[in-house]
Amino acid sequence: MGIDGSLTRKEFLGTVALLALTPRQAGAQTPSRGPDLNEADLAAAEKVAGITLDDAHRKLAVPGVKQSVANFPGIRALDMPNDVEPHTVFTPVGRQPKPGKKSSLKTAPVRVSSVPVGEDLAFLSVTEIGALLRSKRVTSTDLTELYLQRLQTYGPKLDCVVTLTAELARSQAKKADAELAAGKVRGPLHGVPYGIKDLFAVKGYRTTWGAEAFKDQVFDHDAAVVEKLTEAGAVCLAKLSCGALAYDDVWWGGQTKNPWNTKQGSSGSSAGSACATAAGLVGFSIGTETLGSIISPSNRCRVSGLRPTYGRVSRYGGMVLTYTMDKVGPICRTIEDCAVVLSCIHGADPRDLASVDRPFDYRFDTDVKKLKIGFLYGERERVDDPAPMDKAEFLKPLRDAGAVVRPVKFSDPPEGIWTLLTAEAAATFDRLTRSEDIERIGKLWPPEFLAARYLPAVEYINAHRARALMAKTFEEEFGDFDVVVTDKFWDSAFTVCNGTGHPQAIVPWGLNGSQPRSVSVIGRLYGEGVMAAVAHRIQSMGGYHRLRPDASKY
Repeated sequence: MGIDGSLTRKEFLGTVALLALTPRQAGAQTPSRGPDLNEADLAAAEKVAGITLDDAHRKLAVPGVKQSVANFPGIRALDMPNDVEPHTVFTPVGRQPKPGKKSSLKTAPVRVSSVPVGEDLAFLSVTEIGALLRSKRVTSTDLTELYLQRLQTYGPKLDCVVTLTAELARSQAKKADAELAAGKVRGPLHGVPYGIKDLFAVKGYRTTWGAEAFKDQVFDHDAAVVEKLTEAGAVCLAKLSCGALAYDDVWWGGQTKNPWNTKQGSSGSSAGSACATAAGLVGFSIGTETLGSIISPSNRCRVSGLRPTYGRVSRYGGMVLTYTMDKVGPICRTIEDCAVVLSCIHGADPRDLASVDRPFDYRFDTDVKKLKIGFLYGERERVDDPAPMDKAEFLKPLRDAGAVVRPVKFSDPPEGIWTLLTAEAAATFDRLTRSEDIERIGKLWPPEFLAARYLPAVEYINAHRARALMAKTFEEEFGDFDVVVTDKFWDSAFTVCNGTGHPQAIVPWGLNGSQPRSVSVIGRLYGEGVMAAVAHRIQSMGGYHRLRPDASKY
């Protein structure tokens, strides 16, 4: 059952905690002069705030607390859609590219001697598909029909498809074919079919955010990333599953499966995007990340993912979870594909206050000898011990190219800093939390949304200050490195660089026993081009991106 916060919960302002109403007040209306609070109520609530006041200070606090609680209904009564962002925009801090640089894209030469058919065609990379389209050896319509058939066949078995956008896809493919036949090439994604996480609006189609409470929701506009891809000539095939309100891999239609092991979920929350890409159901896909939602399913499903710098890609038209941490990025078969997609979707957007215009410069042949590359050591590894680097076989492609690699360590994030995530998410969905629909958003968010109601405002602000200190420490520890590489999947760097807004690329690197293994490259702010080039060098030598899951086991 939902809970009406105006009747069952009260909040502190300043150093006083949020207050819960006593049973005798449960049915009472909030009087205009404020609720009937006294020093005893504040004394009980101090346990939630983690403070202790004396009687004199409680007496001083009572009038302010009463007035604050009396003001809450006025804000709650406002109609604030999901995309109304506070004018307190997070700005990543750290070394950035020099101004004046222009965007550029140089991918590796592609040679496809003969045109593959069926599954072989479905598993080609974006750069390979693009080469076939531009040479007119395949049509976008043929590719679209191939992928739609695979989505219809395997999508239900993997629980990765929410809605097929077949009519839209066929229309866009027909247009792409006509333009390509006439010699008009929009760019590297022209005619390439893709799928998009069901957090993004596609005009006229359901956008369910993975939750039963929104499963009939339809918007009359496209998300910014959909606009960019349409402008690039890409073909939208399907809305792909995501965990309920961007949490994990369980959505209102079931649990999205890992194509490599269907007894296992695909991880989340960009669950369908990673699953569909790994299974060859789309040419590429779009996901989002707040704290692992691109990197984690990419690792689980053994595909390549790129989480850009915070603000690099507009979030307009996508569900907001946390205003100061959400990022939009590609999930593809290769990291070079990710670079191609990012080159088409990045840029400032006045509808997203955090979005910025920064050059994106990717060159597959970046001279790694000129880069300063760090190798991330674990908590128990000594940086004066060369053994960890000597055993890291994924460093060989870099060393063979003349790169010098040095060890580095990053500090753990301050304890409790991720209360920022739950507090912002709870604020975004506060009205839902105080309604009956709280029962229709899955099992994971309700306890967190409810608990966040008791987080004092002072602690939330101080968590932001702790985040600023974390960013300063991270920048100092990053030192003069251009990138840092690691095969440690979930560690301090994984969480810290999400909080600081730094980019990360991930590529599959075989198995560690029965578990997927991957290599990550962490880059400088807006340094995705260099980061992707280093990841491309590693991936090209490993070759694990060419492996496919066995569809007969779905």
